[in-house]
Amino acid sequence: MSNVTEDLLAYLRQLPSYPFDPEVDSAFVKELVDDFPNIDILEETKAFRWYYDNKPAARMKQVRVGLRRWILRARRQS
Repeated sequence: MSNVTEDLLAYLRQLPSYPFDPEVDSAFVKELVDDFPNIDILEETKAFRWYYDNKPAARMKQVRVGLRRWILRARRQS
């Protein structure tokens, strides 16, 4: 597992109200890292968190889908 993957998993684990699941999130983070190699995914996850006032999971039903869309938009803007 890469440092990026480990760092992102550790960050998601402590994100307020995030429904962390080691199996699901390991696969989710690996997919993000593979799909967006030129994006700083940890930084985008932090931006996503604070855009939603530290409560992204309280604001959306599918927080993983929301995060993936956020990162996709970041790729389109770069």
